[in-house]
Amino acid sequence: MSDKRPIGLLDSGVGGLTVVKQVIKQLPNEDVVFIGDEARMPYGVRPASEIVEFTREMVKFLISEDVKAIIYACNTATARAMGILQKEFDIPMFGVIKSGAISAINDSKSDDIGVIATKSTVDSGSYEAAIHAVNDHAKVISVAAQKFVEIVENSTGDTTEAKATIAETLAPFNNSDIDTLILGCTHFPMLSSQIHDVLGDGVQLVDPGIETARVTKQYLIDHNMLSDNSVKGKVELHTSADLDSFKKLAKDWLGDGITEINLVKLGD
Repeated sequence: MSDKRPIGLLDSGVGGLTVVKQVIKQLPNEDVVFIGDEARMPYGVRPASEIVEFTREMVKFLISEDVKAIIYACNTATARAMGILQKEFDIPMFGVIKSGAISAINDSKSDDIGVIATKSTVDSGSYEAAIHAVNDHAKVISVAAQKFVEIVENSTGDTTEAKATIAETLAPFNNSDIDTLILGCTHFPMLSSQIHDVLGDGVQLVDPGIETARVTKQYLIDHNMLSDNSVKGKVELHTSADLDSFKKLAKDWLGDGITEINLVKLGD
């Protein structure tokens, strides 16, 4: 048996492309459909009810594209919406938070784990809960790094101002014992080099998208849902705004393997 339907991914903006990249790497023969809600980002400062409603619209869009599974390539949507929407829709859904927590626990030698995420994700306590569900001895320090989203969306990560903002935001970790840092927003892997420059070699950066793609792959294998395509899968990207800037960042991040990029309207 096989299932040629695409894998769907959703995000509040462009950060989810970091997860798309991992899906392409680990599942190269699968078709992929991604939707990024650029028109209403950032989600990380919005009320939970809005996050749920906007995410629901993206789920409906992906279902209309006949996807076989949905990856929440967005920590904020995973924290605030996935649990609710799993009860509303009969389709396999995978989030980045549990995957990121497990990766960090496996990587940490000291059980001192840092998390950087949007304000909404930090306020939800989702990473602490996911980590402590597996290791109740772990010490978790969470820091809201909301400004990092804007830096990525504006492609200004290499500016002096951005580097100063990154260093200032990460300052709470300076006197900590963390040896592992979860990049708890899918935008943040795009700033890995700048974050590493601040924290140094003693702190390992965890990209939850890597483990999320692995978990999704294993599910598809276990349920006979892998495509039997023998050629490279198609990659269709959709954004709700800023098509030109989205195209540029998508091509910078994913290269020439993109099949099409479209502007779509979500909501009313």
